[in-house]
Amino acid sequence: MILFGHPLIPSERFYHISSIEAISNTPSNSVIALFFEEQNLDIISHLHLNNIRFALYVNTNIEAVLAENLCATYLIVNTKNGSEIQKVAEHYLFDAKVLGYCEEEENLEKLIDMRLDGAIFAEAIIKITS
Repeated sequence: MILFGHPLIPSERFYHISSIEAISNTPSNSVIALFFEEQNLDIISHLHLNNIRFALYVNTNIEAVLAENLCATYLIVNTKNGSEIQKVAEHYLFDAKVLGYCEEEENLEKLIDMRLDGAIFAEAIIKITS
């Protein structure tokens, strides 16, 4: 299991953005994070065309399949849908890793039981505005 943002494990940070312009305010080679929403498709296309690694928050199996086809590096899921998305990712041999969103270390046990590829703690996500 990969861990991002756990206080005992050094890891890279994810930069949550809401515009293409905000990318310039992130470190080079960083992972961009954003919601899989129609209004973000231009940003997602830009990230893909420029070979920038990105993570998408997904809520359904369909969004997960679409995100994989858009070449997302990571899929961020919640505990409600994580197990099902992980099963789809394993069945179709996704390149993207499925990360469960985790606000507290106590919730990590549930993500482990779900057999997700990894966990991302809130501390690993930095919000970037324009």
